[in-house]
Amino acid sequence: MNRLKKFVAVVVIIIINLLLFGIVPLNVLLIWKDIPQWIMILAAVVDITIVLLIAKKAFSGKLAKIIAVAITSVFAGLCVLFTYACPFWNSDGFKSDRPIHYYENSDLTKEEALDDLEEVMDYLKKYHVSFVDGLTPEVQAKYEDVKADFETKDTVKRIEFIRGVRSILHEIKDAHTTFNSWDSMLISDGPEMESKGYSIYSVNGITEDRMKELMEPYYSYETPRKIIVDMENLFNLDLCGVEAPFEVVWKNEDGDEESRTYSREDFITADEYYDLLDKYMPSDNDDYVYYEIDEEKSLAILTLKRCWTSDHYRDVLREMFSEINTNKIKNLAIDLRGNGGGDTYVVNELFKYLPIDEYYQADDFRKIRWNYITFDFDQGGKTKNKRVAELEFDGNLYVLTDEGSFSAAMVFTEMIVDNDLGKVIGESPAESCNFCGEITQFYFDDIGMWLSVSTDYKTRIDPSRGDYIEPEYPCAGEDAIQTLYDIVSDN
Repeated sequence: MNRLKKFVAVVVIIIINLLLFGIVPLNVLLIWKDIPQWIMILAAVVDITIVLLIAKKAFSGKLAKIIAVAITSVFAGLCVLFTYACPFWNSDGFKSDRPIHYYENSDLTKEEALDDLEEVMDYLKKYHVSFVDGLTPEVQAKYEDVKADFETKDTVKRIEFIRGVRSILHEIKDAHTTFNSWDSMLISDGPEMESKGYSIYSVNGITEDRMKELMEPYYSYETPRKIIVDMENLFNLDLCGVEAPFEVVWKNEDGDEESRTYSREDFITADEYYDLLDKYMPSDNDDYVYYEIDEEKSLAILTLKRCWTSDHYRDVLREMFSEINTNKIKNLAIDLRGNGGGDTYVVNELFKYLPIDEYYQADDFRKIRWNYITFDFDQGGKTKNKRVAELEFDGNLYVLTDEGSFSAAMVFTEMIVDNDLGKVIGESPAESCNFCGEITQFYFDDIGMWLSVSTDYKTRIDPSRGDYIEPEYPCAGEDAIQTLYDIVSDN
C-alpha cells in the first residue's frame, strides 16, 4: 500500500509539472490575450508548494522529499526562464481564427499611441537578433524623434502612428521586420480592369516609381529593389500621403488609357476583392505546387508559389520524378518567381531525388536570439541526404527567379547554387543571402496591425559568391521561361 501511495504521488507530481509547462503552448497556440510573464512565476511557486505538500504526505524518507522538491524547483525555474526567453510568448503568428480588422484611418489618443510605441520597442529590444547589445544609434535616434512627435499631439492618426513605427523599422535594414495590415481595402473595380488588361499607371498624377520614392522612408528592406507598392491598396495610398478623391489613370500594354475617380467609399475588403477576381479572372490552377512536362524538349517545370513542406508537396514531387524517370527527361526547372517564402526545408525534399550523399544546409549558418539567450550554429558540417535512389534525377537543374523570390525561396535558390547543383535563370532576388529572419509576430488589436520581428541572422553558405544571388542567365523575370527554352534547345 505504501509503495502504491508513492507511485501515485510521483505520477501526480509529474502531471502537475507538465501542467506548469503546458501554460507555454496554451499561450503560444491558443489564447488570443496577452498573459504577463510573471504569471509563470506565480504558477511555478504554486507548483513547488503543491509538490512540497505531496512529498511531505507521501514520502517518509527525507531524501525522497528533497529530491522531489529539488527536481520540481529546477524544472519550475527552467519553465520561468523559458517563458522570459521565448520570443513566441504572447505572439500571435501560430494561432488560428485570427481577428479580422480592415484598415481604417481613425484616431488614437496620445496615450494610446505612446503605449503602443513602447510595446513595439519592447518587442524589438527583447527579441530582434540585431539588438542583443541594445538598439543601434540610428534606431534609437529615430525612436526618440517619433516619440517626441507623438508627445506634441493630443490625438495621433493611425496612419501617422504607422508611419512613425515603420520609419523606425526602416533603420534596421531588415526586410522581415515589418509593421503591416493583413486586411486590406482595395479599389472595387480593380478585378474588372485587370481582366481587360489594365493596371494603374498613376494616382493623382503620382506614378508607381514616384510612389516607391514616397514609400521608401517607411519600408523595411535590404535593397531598394524590394520596395513594392500596390496602388489599388488604400493603406499604401494613405501611407504615401495621397488624398481622396483619387484620380486614377489605368493603362494597358498598348498605351490606351482610362481615367476614373474614386472616393474612400469605393474601396472594398480583400475578401470581396478576391471574390470579384475569381469572377472576372478565374484561375485554371489555384494549387501552390504543380508541374508540367514537355517531352519534346525533355524538360520538366515545377512551379512552387510558396514554400510549404506538406504531404501534398511530397506527393507532387514523387509523381513528377516518377514521370521524369519514365520519360528520361534531361532538364528540370524550379519556378520560384513571385514566391514569397515560407518553410526553408522544401528544398531538402527536392534534394532527396538528386544523386548526392550530403549537402550544406542553410539553417546551419545562422545565429538565433531568444531574449537573453543566443545560439550560434556550427558552420562546418554537412547534412546527410536521404536519397530516393530509384527515382534519382541526374540531368540539368535550373531555378527561375525574379526580384519577388523572397526569404525561403531565396534560400532554396542559394542551397542549389552554393552546393553546385544547378544554375539560375532570371532576376537576382531582392534580398541578401546574409539576412535576418525567423520571425515572431504580435498583433495590435486596437489598430489592426501586425508587428513581425526577426529572431535569427543567416549568413551565406559560400560567402565568396557575394551577398546576392547572381543568375548565370540574367533576364527579366517575365522572360525566364523563354530563356529556359532557349537554353535547353541549345543543349
